[in-house]
Amino acid sequence: MHAILFQMALIPFTMSRYTIATFSSSKLNKYLPLDKALRIHIHLGYTMVSIVFSATIVFFIFFGLSCSEGEEAFCDKFTSEIMITGYCILGILLLMAGTAFFRHSIPYELFYGVHFIFLAMYAIAVAHTFDIAQRSGK
Repeated sequence: MHAILFQMALIPFTMSRYTIATFSSSKLNKYLPLDKALRIHIHLGYTMVSIVFSATIVFFIFFGLSCSEGEEAFCDKFTSEIMITGYCILGILLLMAGTAFFRHSIPYELFYGVHFIFLAMYAIAVAHTFDIAQRSGK
């Protein structure tokens, strides 16, 4: 979880052109590979999608096995608020990864526009971190 949050913090930084240009002309450029920011952005994005996709599969297996054994509490988790926000995050990430993978064969405007839904993903990720028990004070 913390690795995903760290990547979510780094990904926009790698596309901050003004910040990268400013840091490139400073001594910081010796220590950070700012000339490879786009490659870092792509790597972080695909890594984050892979981690979230893998975590979702593990959750399905864990909750599915527990649900199949008759534990109703685990069956209810599939439609809980935290799982629904997780489904939304996964869907947005898969959509972004799909347009990124096919970026050379689709219109650039589509690729660019879809990538701006990262703002919605960040809002959903914040909601995802607060579950019902947290909001109800339990």
